[in-house]
Amino acid sequence: MTNSLVLLLLPLLAPAALQGEPEDEPKWGHSHLGEAYDEGPRSRPWRMEGIGETHFPVTTSHPEVQEWFDQANTLLHGFWWFEAERSFRWCLKLDPDCAMAYWGLARCARLYSDRGQSFLDEAVARKHLVTQRERDYIEVWEAKGEMVQAGEGEREEATETFIRRFDQLLMDYPDDIEAKALYWLEMSDLGGRGMEPSPRRFGMEAVFREVLAEDPDHVGALHYRIHNWDGKEGRYAIDSCLSLSEIAPSCGHLQHMPGHVLSGIGLWHEAAIAMDSATRVEKAYMHERMILPEQNWDFVHNLDYLCYIQEQLGMVEAALLGAEQQLLAPPAQDEPWLATVQKLPMYRALLKFERWEEILDGSRIGWDDENPVDVQMRAFAEGRAHLGLGDLDAVEERLEALVEERKAMNNQDEGGDPDQLFFSRRLGKIVEVHEQLLRGLLQLARGESLEGIQTLTECARLQEESWWNDPPQQAYYAYNVLGEAYLELGSERLAIAAFERTLETVFNDGFALSGLVQAHAALDETDAARDALAALQVVWSDADRPNRWLDAALATGLEAEPYLDAPIEQRNYRRVLDELGPSLWQAPPSPELAVLSSAGETVTLSDYADKNLILIFYLGDECLHCMEQIREASDRAGTFRGLDTEILAMSKDSIEEILGYEESGEFDLTLLSDPNFANARRFRAYDDFEEVELHATILLDKSHDVHWFQLGGDPFMDFDFLEKEVRRLEEGVVHEILASVETQ
Repeated sequence: MTNSLVLLLLPLLAPAALQGEPEDEPKWGHSHLGEAYDEGPRSRPWRMEGIGETHFPVTTSHPEVQEWFDQANTLLHGFWWFEAERSFRWCLKLDPDCAMAYWGLARCARLYSDRGQSFLDEAVARKHLVTQRERDYIEVWEAKGEMVQAGEGEREEATETFIRRFDQLLMDYPDDIEAKALYWLEMSDLGGRGMEPSPRRFGMEAVFREVLAEDPDHVGALHYRIHNWDGKEGRYAIDSCLSLSEIAPSCGHLQHMPGHVLSGIGLWHEAAIAMDSATRVEKAYMHERMILPEQNWDFVHNLDYLCYIQEQLGMVEAALLGAEQQLLAPPAQDEPWLATVQKLPMYRALLKFERWEEILDGSRIGWDDENPVDVQMRAFAEGRAHLGLGDLDAVEERLEALVEERKAMNNQDEGGDPDQLFFSRRLGKIVEVHEQLLRGLLQLARGESLEGIQTLTECARLQEESWWNDPPQQAYYAYNVLGEAYLELGSERLAIAAFERTLETVFNDGFALSGLVQAHAALDETDAARDALAALQVVWSDADRPNRWLDAALATGLEAEPYLDAPIEQRNYRRVLDELGPSLWQAPPSPELAVLSSAGETVTLSDYADKNLILIFYLGDECLHCMEQIREASDRAGTFRGLDTEILAMSKDSIEEILGYEESGEFDLTLLSDPNFANARRFRAYDDFEEVELHATILLDKSHDVHWFQLGGDPFMDFDFLEKEVRRLEEGVVHEILASVETQ
């Protein structure tokens, strides 16, 4: 054991030894500061440009801390929690008693977790070291923590205490624009309204105006103002949407959120420009900094939303291209919901544009039969595809599967995990919508017109109550389906009512506009038909052809100049996209590898040309858990070699030590020496804050790009997961997708 590690562990081991108790096994690779520090970034920050600027003065003993604190605070305003935490942790590296850095970490982790509360406790323990203003901030968040932890009978009083403390903060520091900017973030959803507009939004607007009068470029105020008006009233925040995109070009979420609002009010071209910019920012960041999608929630969400907007523009090939890129990314090992979100764009586009054969083939989506969300999505998609191809018996079978899935969702144990219960309830409503939609269409296909219309009407009402545009997880807006059914039955007036109902929620929806053109034209209401056609030609100005809805509208023989009644004149997304050039998700390139073999020779990646590589950074032969990992890897090495994959395991152990293992023949893999942690640092397998090595397992493809990795305090042991990913690489799934993307 090295002297530095002995000194590090001595405070932890000594008490047990003095009391005559068995020594606890050292937690190799874990933070000596506690479990809260095992998560999150472990390497030092860098100065970031293009994220906006804010200033939040704090007390510190180190002059450099203020700069890093301001960067972290600005990143928090952009919901970039992972990178904000990196900068706050560097503040503590420089000044371990900076109370407000702990306060910032509590905000990064959120107080809904034990981790967040543990950071806040550290801030509270140091609040006597700071100014009265900083102490007041800490005590406001103390009140928030008590509100979060309060039981059912105490929640109302604790909430009122928190509100009163925050209001007092605003009163005591009327010139503090940071407190005013945070007011929306902390107060807008205290009633648990979720995605609904806050009843406080008009009062909040007055607060935002005060901040922006002082600092027109304050990214927090601009960002939260956009959230404040997210929904049908998004027109009030258009100015903030456009300016925020210019102020923070390098922050993915601050590019994303304007696209969210602009799509919500039907400005689809501007929304696509904003969301496409967001995806490019995220791809560049992940590629440059070796970040996985599961560490960067915004990427998957941005790309999902961009694909949805492209669908709404009728740009099906662009949407499918984005969907393919989503599937390029490695799945999250412990986050099945993220793996499902990665499938959503492909699922939604194939359904919406009636690619029935591709749905039934299944290879483009890659369903996971162990994931309940995938199971219900697949049942509905295949049922709809069978219906489109006229196989009604197969539709009935898939409908029965949906019924069983809904029953399972509704029977979730009330005493179970609250988050899982909420997710199941919400998913259950989606399953019910899918069930009714499929049943109604099946009834119509069987000639049961009255029953089919009644079922679709009930479905549309149910969906309207539970519609969630973030983006929608459902391919169809049911009122459009109902409108098309009325058109088929020759009930144009009822069709118009259904399509107009869609447009009350999905502004400037091309499918509804097409239906209105057809229905009004059939009733000889030429002016109304031309108005709908004029709007349709703006929304679907670059729609891919053939497009049966656009073709049906044009088949009326009507002509109209493209025109959309909108608060701003939109740019054309296709032209802007052409200027931006191609944007592909690609795995980041591997850092340089230069480790020593048992013969003292330098081993590099070039020694393994055309091989997949599994790199394991472990903590040496003194770590029992490490050696368990190495033995498991050794047992699986033959299987991986059969998949053209080599395992390289490296630690600080000396050449002599690894030579001893090699001569013993104990391990069937290559052990290497990284005595000064130079390679560990390059591969992020080193904690720059505490200056200790970490466990890391990294999968490189044959191009030696980083396909997947995991690092932290515990050694990675799920070699079944790794084998599955290697097989995916070897079967060419990822490379086929990338090749198809590059040719488009």
